[in-house]
Amino acid sequence: MSSTTTINQNQKIEAALATLITNIKDNPDAANLTFEASSTLEKGFQAQVNARDFRFWADEPEDFGGTNRGPNPIEYVLGALAACQEIAIKTHASKLGIELESVEVKAEGDIDLHGFLNLSEERPGFKGVSYHTTIQSKEEDTGKLRKLKELVNKSCPVLDIIQNETPVRGTTHFIN
Repeated sequence: MSSTTTINQNQKIEAALATLITNIKDNPDAANLTFEASSTLEKGFQAQVNARDFRFWADEPEDFGGTNRGPNPIEYVLGALAACQEIAIKTHASKLGIELESVEVKAEGDIDLHGFLNLSEERPGFKGVSYHTTIQSKEEDTGKLRKLKELVNKSCPVLDIIQNETPVRGTTHFIN
């Protein structure tokens, strides 16, 4: 990507963020959003997921009985954490005037399948999640870089979802 394309892209992001911030300051209720997704089990473990105008597949690997048509839901959660960290970094770097050359996040989660398979009282969710972020930038102001790290760790919605208990409501209906 050329430096002109990067500058134009950064300007577009900064303008969009400035507009978003102004709109929320002028109308605080505009900050309250509801995101949604739906999924339909198609065949085997293949689930077709719909979110906004996007359709994608979730599936299990072949050695779990799936057809490996897409990442499994756990991998999507880890991917969501990695992508959310990157987006939060770009957002706050733009606000702080830090030019980024690249950002990469690797996320890993440990699960014990005993809980999922109902073989024990083990919880079915993550036993632990870790991530490693690599940011490449020519920024030399260590204060700005420290502030970026602080803001990202404080404001990443997916990190918050994983780290903190989130109230969840749900229902299950059977149709004959």
